[in-house]
Amino acid sequence: MLVLSRDENWLSRLERLASRGGWPFESRASMPLSGRAPSPERALAVLDRGLAGAVPAKAVAALRALYPAAAVALAFDTSEMDQDAVTAAVSCGADEVLGKSWSDEKLALRLAALRDRSLAAQSRLSADGALKAERRAHRAYIKTRGRWKELALDAGGFALLWRLLEREGEPVSRAQLGAALASAAGREREFGTVSRRVAALRHELAAWPGAIESARGGLYRLVSAPRRKA
Repeated sequence: MLVLSRDENWLSRLERLASRGGWPFESRASMPLSGRAPSPERALAVLDRGLAGAVPAKAVAALRALYPAAAVALAFDTSEMDQDAVTAAVSCGADEVLGKSWSDEKLALRLAALRDRSLAAQSRLSADGALKAERRAHRAYIKTRGRWKELALDAGGFALLWRLLEREGEPVSRAQLGAALASAAGREREFGTVSRRVAALRHELAAWPGAIESARGGLYRLVSAPRRKA
């Protein structure tokens, strides 16, 4: 969850709710810039109406450009929570409107529903159609003999596979994979190095006809079929 707000009480509440749900949490006091934005791996972005400016649609559009897979919610103070404001917020492209005065229980339910809906839409399939990852469930499968077989991946292994699969055919740096492992640390403590974790992932993918290729400079690339040697 990414929260954009200068309201310390609001930030503390959402951080507490995120911790209770086991969700990674990040807060910012201003709108992120495209050149300085963190990884676009976000399922939920909560924007304080006070930071959205005079035209909230522009702020929502900017968040969508940075985090295309995330659900975007606008948070209102009680004094701002009138019907016209809510209608305008929804019409500007936000997925949901949240009231800062809501109880923790109501907020937790609404945030969980938004996050789950966003993650449910995030699944990836390899170019050959034989490797699949489902982000909401954090599960991955290989199709063998016409049937899907689940892989035994922990959170770190899934994070690596997801990052490689979303960039299939393109080189991914060791630093980028390390960032994926660090993000997964909210679910488990990460002990292994990137190279060792990639080796373990290759072992899990042994039945898949594709491969994870290595290149100079600490780059890795997932391809649906091994390249033929010249």
